[in-house]
Amino acid sequence: MGTTMGTGTTDAVQPRRLRLFVYGTLQPGGGTPMGDWVAARLIDIEPATVPGRLRAIREGDGWFPALLPARGGEQVRGTICTLRMTPADLAFLDRYEGGEYRRVARSARSRSRRRIAVQLYVWRVAIPAASPAIAGGDFRAWLRAGRRRAFS
Repeated sequence: MGTTMGTGTTDAVQPRRLRLFVYGTLQPGGGTPMGDWVAARLIDIEPATVPGRLRAIREGDGWFPALLPARGGEQVRGTICTLRMTPADLAFLDRYEGGEYRRVARSARSRSRRRIAVQLYVWRVAIPAASPAIAGGDFRAWLRAGRRRAFS
């Protein structure tokens, strides 16, 4: 009961597929430790957008984005990562994101214009007053344009 034939592991620790839309420091290839952590669990990756707007939050010598509801046609650019995740992996990711974020189910639009059900982290507390808007909804482009560093 609860054991997969031939593997000796229980269902509770079997990796599951998760489609996670990432738009900041979790993006694979972004040069952050958590982006590398996500990349190690990657099955597939696809550029995409979701409705919303971004604000930049400064932490130490780096920045991270906060995803807020759209006020019109605003879009956030990011990546749909299909991940192989255990329940412990997902719990770790939720702890990393902390109380400022909440993981929710949403719909993303892929580059090929398909709508894809994803999970993503949305900001859920007051935005610090000195947090600039990220025009165009692209955190990586915003970092490059201002020669800024991502929080890591």
